Amino acid sequence: MNVIRSINRSVLFLLAAIAIAAAPTLRAETPAEQVKDAGAIKLTTDLLNKMDAFIQALGADAAAKAELTEIGKDPNVSQNQDAWAAAITSKCPKTSEHLKTAGITAPDFTKGISAIMACAMSDDMAKSDNETAKANAEFVTANKDRAEKTFGSFMQLSMPADAK
Repeated sequence: MNVIRSINRSVLFLLAAIAIAAAPTLRAETPAEQVKDAGAIKLTTDLLNKMDAFIQALGADAAAKAELTEIGKDPNVSQNQDAWAAAITSKCPKTSEHLKTAGITAPDFTKGISAIMACAMSDDMAKSDNETAKANAEFVTANKDRAEKTFGSFMQLSMPADAK
């Protein structure tokens, strides 16, 4: 239970930091960082399949969750998606193995999660000059249930079992 709560805090801090950095102000132009996140990787059903496979495997592996809890204690890691991906690759062998089995890298996973969130946070992303961000916004809109399922499943990893 403590592992899950620690993961919960780490993931929530990471996502909150990303959300705060990327959150658009009232009817202002979409922040460049949010557009960057939205266009960092091309969202596809194949990518979502790989992300889902990783999330499912991680959800069933307490040791891998413990690895994530440990790296999440470092605020420099938990608040920066690039540092989080690098720490997973270098310090989390069980988690890395699940990524490898799912056919996805830690940076691609974090970019995918961030792209889904960035696109979901802005109705204006579909009007972006960044072609990948625009295509991803259209993909998230067209695959809303699937994108929400992937993102929600990732968030549930950090929730206590009784909250699920």
